[in-house]
Amino acid sequence: MKTKTVAAMKRNKMTEAKENVVDRLGLPKDLLLGAINIEITGQYEVYVENYSSIIEYTDRVIKIRGKGVSVKIAGKNLVIDTYTKNDMRIVGIIKEVIYY
Repeated sequence: MKTKTVAAMKRNKMTEAKENVVDRLGLPKDLLLGAINIEITGQYEVYVENYSSIIEYTDRVIKIRGKGVSVKIAGKNLVIDTYTKNDMRIVGIIKEVIYY
C-alpha cells in the first residue's frame, strides 16, 4: 500500500481549495487552474488548449500531457495541423479521445 507524503497531501488540499473557490465564483476552470480544454468538431478536428507536452505522435495516436491529466487521441491520418506553446489543432479521422 502506498502512503502519501505530507507534501502530496498539502498539494491535494491546496488544489481542492482552489477548485472550490473557482466553483463558488463561477469562474472558468481552464483559465484559472490551467486545466486542459478539448474541443472536438465532428469526427475530423480536435482543438486542445493548455497542454504542457506531446508524449507520443504518430499518424494513429497522439498523446498529450496536461496539468494533472494526459489525453490520448486515436484515429487515422492524424496530423498536428497547427500548434503554439499553449494550444494545438489536430486533424484526421478521430476515433476516440481518452483521458488517463
